[in-house]
Amino acid sequence: MSVTASPPRVFTRDDGRERIGIGFWKGVLTTLAALAIGFVAAVIAAIALVLAVHRITGHAPSTNPGHPLAAVIGLVFYAAAGAFAWWRLRTPSWSPLHRPTAYDMRVVLIGVGALILVRIGLVVQLIVTHQTKHVQSGFEHFDVVTKNPTMTAIGVSLGILTMVVVAPIVEEIIFRGLLFGALAPRLGVLGGAFITALLFGAAHGDLILFPTLAALGFVAALAYAATGNLTVAIALHAINNSVGAAALVGMSLRHHA
Repeated sequence: MSVTASPPRVFTRDDGRERIGIGFWKGVLTTLAALAIGFVAAVIAAIALVLAVHRITGHAPSTNPGHPLAAVIGLVFYAAAGAFAWWRLRTPSWSPLHRPTAYDMRVVLIGVGALILVRIGLVVQLIVTHQTKHVQSGFEHFDVVTKNPTMTAIGVSLGILTMVVVAPIVEEIIFRGLLFGALAPRLGVLGGAFITALLFGAAHGDLILFPTLAALGFVAALAYAATGNLTVAIALHAINNSVGAAALVGMSLRHHA
């Protein structure tokens, strides 16, 4: 008699965590190293770009979030951190990225439903705390509009690329692939997801949005544990970020209309 395989259990000690688990120190130290490498690369890129633009144009470029210079620096950070993290995470015999299956897509839909509830909770929180005009820390001066239409188009393109594509890929490799992969085998899926979510929320440096960011991290971790496919977590992260990116770009364009 054939037995139908059931989805892995993610809320018990017998949850298939070996599919996502990696060495503890490998995960923790690589996470810290990747962030440090990204930061150093971004600082070097910022100094080089500012000096180059100043030498060519005779004046310092705008470093406002959304402008091309800031967007390029952000891409350098993610490229350096992500390349190192992926090099350490992937092995010749194992990769956490797979083509989504029908089960993976169902998990994505469930995750999107959870994120919608999180967004509704955020709206209620902002209304209750009278913070409806709050912008995520680091994006207070976000502005994609420049005096040059070409630079504006470049800023919009790079900003959206970073927020919707690059950031979700790199942050999921680091926080879910490495950090969660290191914690889950020792704390269990729920414990590892909870700790990773707290660190993920704190890393963004925004107290008001901390609950929402932590909730995103928690949902992404459970989705990764349920499927063993980091592509699912990346998809959820990208969907979530697309909402924020659309809002930021839209507000900037309307402000200058």
